[in-house]
Amino acid sequence: MFGTTFYHGTTKKLIIAFGSVFNNIHVQRTEKDGTLIKDIKVPLAYESRKKYLARLIQDQTKNRAVPRMGFIMTGLEQDLSRAANQMNEFRFNHPDNDKAFVMYNPIPYNFSFSLDIYTDYMDDSLQIVEQILPYFAPDFNVVIEEIPELDMRRDIPIELTGIEMVDEFEGDFADQRIVNWTLNFMIRGWIYPPIRDQELIKTVSTNYIIDTGASGPFHPDEQINLEVDPFAYGAEDNWTIKVTGGHPDNPDDPYDVDTMEELNWPITRDT
Repeated sequence: MFGTTFYHGTTKKLIIAFGSVFNNIHVQRTEKDGTLIKDIKVPLAYESRKKYLARLIQDQTKNRAVPRMGFIMTGLEQDLSRAANQMNEFRFNHPDNDKAFVMYNPIPYNFSFSLDIYTDYMDDSLQIVEQILPYFAPDFNVVIEEIPELDMRRDIPIELTGIEMVDEFEGDFADQRIVNWTLNFMIRGWIYPPIRDQELIKTVSTNYIIDTGASGPFHPDEQINLEVDPFAYGAEDNWTIKVTGGHPDNPDDPYDVDTMEELNWPITRDT
């Protein structure tokens, strides 16, 4: 089982896709009459809540970077409710027409993420939250190219699973205020097994033997061959099946078949 090195980067692609959903959120500061004072694009980073709050405690200047968002993957768990037969194989186009890419069923996993929102003002945090929540009812789909060499794209649902809000002061009473929202999400994704090359079967020969009740060795009374036509075509080309049949000239030689005649397909009683 082990010993074959492979890496599809699926988890990394899920992390990037999750972050891309929230990378264009803005906060606007306005006068009481609605006049726009400032438009702020909210920075987004891959970092934990604990790490960012620790940095905020150290930096109590008015120039600290808020509003701000941070996200992190918090775990993953196999989802048996979406599991399929792991022995099922799927075949995909190969650059070599005589081969196919083959892969077993992927394993379903649920990936947990948290998104933290940090602001100085409650109104800033509400602007951010209200730009996010309408798109999750309860999930939002993103398209991920999971395995480019197989041209495999999949709609991946991101589900909002929980919301928490904390309005607190970090450090001493004199320190600045931090409004922190934590939004929890679950991505129903997949982990893929290795890909292998497999030769395509383009010819099938079937020998028919009349059972006379005698003991062997047995020799074919008729042979039917099925072959891809044109033979050089690949799995996704517009090929057909050429069927030929014939009778052996020498019953003692199973490979001695007379001139093969092309037959109609499907084969009927009158063929």
